[in-house]
Amino acid sequence: MPVSTLDLGTLLQELVNRISHRGGHTLAIMNTADVTLHQVLLMTRLRESGPCSISQLAETLGLSLPAGSQAIERLRRLGMVTRLEDPADRRRKTVATTKKAHALLDRLLQARSQEYAAGVAVLPAPLRDDLAKVLRKVLGRLP
Repeated sequence: MPVSTLDLGTLLQELVNRISHRGGHTLAIMNTADVTLHQVLLMTRLRESGPCSISQLAETLGLSLPAGSQAIERLRRLGMVTRLEDPADRRRKTVATTKKAHALLDRLLQARSQEYAAGVAVLPAPLRDDLAKVLRKVLGRLP
């Protein structure tokens, strides 16, 4: 009998919960940088999408415009984002991640990868190989 998508989602969540935040390195990096998970997600989406308006970013993340504006302002004060004039419409402002944000996001990705690696290190090598094959196959099919 095929597994339901809800059951699969539950299994994925349980896997991530068991292998993430081992040692707390990711959270320590976030605390040192004085950023929240919400702000990291916002910067990640902004880095992926490239410069965009605050309203576009807020809509993409399901935030209200005031919440998106507050988050962007806080990140601007931290030097993580910059506001730019839209070349097509000088009245409109876009926001973009800075080199400082990219460096932080890269450190967080590295720490998360190390934490996940530590979480699955207890698995026998053949099972880790099988997991890697399945994950590559799945990732190859996702947009």
